[in-house]
Amino acid sequence: MEAITAENLTILYNGKPALGGVSFSIEKGETLLLLGPNGAGKTSLLKTVSCFHREYTGKLEVFGKNPCEAREFIGYVPQSHSLNERVPLTALEVVAMGAVYRRGFVHFKIPPETMRRAEEALEFVGLDGLGERLFSQFSGGQKQKILLARALISDPKLLLLDEPLSSLDPSARAEVARILSKIKSRKGLTMVITTHDINPLLDIGDRVMLINRRLIAFGKPEDVLTDDVVKSVYGPLARVIPVGGKLFCITGDVHLYRHGGGGK
Repeated sequence: MEAITAENLTILYNGKPALGGVSFSIEKGETLLLLGPNGAGKTSLLKTVSCFHREYTGKLEVFGKNPCEAREFIGYVPQSHSLNERVPLTALEVVAMGAVYRRGFVHFKIPPETMRRAEEALEFVGLDGLGERLFSQFSGGQKQKILLARALISDPKLLLLDEPLSSLDPSARAEVARILSKIKSRKGLTMVITTHDINPLLDIGDRVMLINRRLIAFGKPEDVLTDDVVKSVYGPLARVIPVGGKLFCITGDVHLYRHGGGGK
């Protein structure tokens, strides 16, 4: 079953195109890695798929429905959270928000069953036993795990993640990537992940899409991550270098990576 289908999708802001003429589809359970420079339209695509942005032309379906009809199936993790960290919310309360707000409760009336599920979600992302700690006291990588748990508590079928590895140190990036791999293997969710650093995520990527206000390339990682394609997105100084049987793509401020030999 196709999780997302787009045909000649053009995303507009005040009538002006931010991303034009995009056509692609991904199957249920697949992970799409979405690449492109700043301003390429990556976040616009996520917001449109999740129904946060509704100005577009063309066809866009999520599990056979228009995005707004499919919102209950979608979990969204933005690039930066909007939580006011001066409000003393615990990790459990932040995670519970993912279920509470959908059902119309306020956070001080969180049902016991929701709190139990929040504890399970924290355990899944490796933060069991830390639910009573204030969200503001966690590191950047731990906060990202809490936000992942918040998205997972509502049992989505589609998980959209906007730069989940940005602003994290290498160790935290590797740990968050490990959690995403765990989500893929144990929960079988469809995921769309925007990233500037594909290296930690490529093992879970079934499809790669490169955009720069239009579709540049879409397909399997070994077919898409070529010298010509990467140069067309990141400019003439970008290049692919073979090192030890693997290919590294140098783009200036970011590094894309894929295995050599036609594999992932």
